[in-house]
Amino acid sequence: HSHYSLLDGASSPDELAKKAAALGIPALALTDHDNVYGAVAFSTAARSAGIKAILGAEITREDGSHLTLLVENETGWSNLSHLITRLQHNAPKGQASLPPGALEEHHAGLIALSGCRKGAVTRALLQRDAEAARKVAQNDQALFGPENYYIELQDHLLPEDDQLVAALVALAEQISAPYVATNNVHYATRERQALQDVLHCIRHRTTLENADLRPNDEYHLKSAADI
Repeated sequence: HSHYSLLDGASSPDELAKKAAALGIPALALTDHDNVYGAVAFSTAARSAGIKAILGAEITREDGSHLTLLVENETGWSNLSHLITRLQHNAPKGQASLPPGALEEHHAGLIALSGCRKGAVTRALLQRDAEAARKVAQNDQALFGPENYYIELQDHLLPEDDQLVAALVALAEQISAPYVATNNVHYATRERQALQDVLHCIRHRTTLENADLRPNDEYHLKSAADI
């Protein structure tokens, strides 16, 4: 996420692209929350940094869960743009969500990752409901196709992360889905955590003392080796 994830991301697309190049990462996906505002700036920065830009978004579904979508081709870009337009028009400002049926109509050319802790699959597993997680994963796998749906694994050194990753891998193997390790990036470097905390407080109209902040600084852009 870049600073185009408004009051949530704490680094610019240019900072993220330069950090990726410094880490030797050949390609980077920008998946801001429910928008593609940073697509042009990110594509330009990635080209200058010598890395491949992958465009996408982390969208909010009708049940409030998140799903990561990556653009595969022109059809995918058209469908992602349509989905974002629909979800932005479907709710008051700051409460975007997809209307029912939109994803079923506009999923071609998109690669889906099951999402972060707010993803429907992971959320079900955190609630100890493996059957619900399996149903969601299988439905999305059927929608996007077995080659375009991945179970997303994240480890931010939280108490349940090891157990959660193991459950996600087991689910992926159960439904014969590939899985991919990612990091829920909200700033380019560890030092930007403090800024991200302040942005979070502004967004939720609270103070640092009273805010429900992320518990550590693991939400920065990491090398493949670190992940």
